[in-house]
Amino acid sequence: MKKKIKHLSPSQTIMAGFAIMILIGAFLLNLPIASKSGNSVGFINALFTATSANCVTGLVVVNTMEHWTLFGKVVILILIQFGALGFMSVITVAMILMKQQISLRSRQAIQASFNQDNIGGMVKLVKKVVAITFTVESIGAVLLMIAFYKETQMKLSEAAFQGIFHSISAFCNAGFDNIGNDSFIPFQSSVPINFIVMTLIIAGGLGFTVWLETIELLRNKARRPLRLRIIHMSLHSKIVFSVTGVLIIGGMLLFLLFEWSNPDTLGNLHALGKVQAALFQSVTLRTAGFNTVSQGTLREISKFISCIFMLIGGSSASTAGGMKTVTIGIIIISMVSVLKGRNKIEVYGRTLPFDLLQKALTVATTMLIVVLVSTILLYFAESSNSFQYSFLDLLFEVCSATGTVGLTTGVTSNVSAAGKCVLILCMYLGRLSPVTVVVALNVKSHEGIDGINFPEERIIIG
Repeated sequence: MKKKIKHLSPSQTIMAGFAIMILIGAFLLNLPIASKSGNSVGFINALFTATSANCVTGLVVVNTMEHWTLFGKVVILILIQFGALGFMSVITVAMILMKQQISLRSRQAIQASFNQDNIGGMVKLVKKVVAITFTVESIGAVLLMIAFYKETQMKLSEAAFQGIFHSISAFCNAGFDNIGNDSFIPFQSSVPINFIVMTLIIAGGLGFTVWLETIELLRNKARRPLRLRIIHMSLHSKIVFSVTGVLIIGGMLLFLLFEWSNPDTLGNLHALGKVQAALFQSVTLRTAGFNTVSQGTLREISKFISCIFMLIGGSSASTAGGMKTVTIGIIIISMVSVLKGRNKIEVYGRTLPFDLLQKALTVATTMLIVVLVSTILLYFAESSNSFQYSFLDLLFEVCSATGTVGLTTGVTSNVSAAGKCVLILCMYLGRLSPVTVVVALNVKSHEGIDGINFPEERIIIG
């Protein structure tokens, strides 16, 4: 066993690490002490909740506020925090605290976890990531505590817990709320709460790599004009900011267009209220999972648009899931290059290597295959369910689970045990990335295959 663990690849280590955290969380949540009723919630429900928390999704089969005790909620928070930072980050921090040496294999696993090109400085990266996470979450917790205290009848201690819980959940893009059955719908008109939560969601979804570069850019000792510093920002950060901005603004405009007159969502709100609710809906699709409008009452076209946005998700090396903004950005940039008759992938004065397009297409295709297969499996699993649903509702649920979003049209709490298992697998694959899982399970060695050059042959496309 020790030899097998020692020879795990970085991908296998990450995969096993998340599985271990989920199983420990499921065991703790299955204890009677975790439920207010004093009875076990059942292992499948505990496993579903632990997976949803550790994979920072937010889908729940029982109401978080009403069902779980303080012990259960703390377990969920820890699972969210550990899941967002990643298994290797947690292990690395523990080893640093115990003054243990970080092995080369551990550094390789950290490199794979954060999708870094170079193995140098991995321990320093983890320290910076943890520092950024706790700093942002602390600021968010204080601001949300003040907002909850002023806008509700909560005691200061309760407002403090709500601030901490939702700050961690928002920055980690987890989508767990401790409010009730309606998520943030009771605070639909609250400007402070809406914008604090949206800021935390966006911050968590940008990615730690972008955060570190942005901090370095603002602290640049050369004191160059800000415009020049932005121009010299890395191509990765430029694409992340560009695609994220387009998705947020574009999503808001689409929801305003399709839901403006819908009395069950935006129809009864004033103009500014509609803009705020549409903006929140667009931001939460960055894999956050909170909502200020009922997802079950969205028009069919809005549900379909939501599925697309949920699958795109946040950015690489972030707390968000999905196929990632850079992935879709590279595919679109390549498409534009082809339409313009160019034989190179060019953007912002740079040429992208062709292998990046191959990786982007692989990520997008595997994600779509997982969604397609899972939706079919969920359809058959729920074919005899008395709960009324449409096929689009099932697709919405699968996209939400695979994109680790957490939004639901009301299907989650009514699915069968088989359906829960399908969604558990979707959340697990979505957090790890289907490509990571395939690589981890591929035990055959392909060393030396790149040294063989086969003859080229063209085929007909289009």
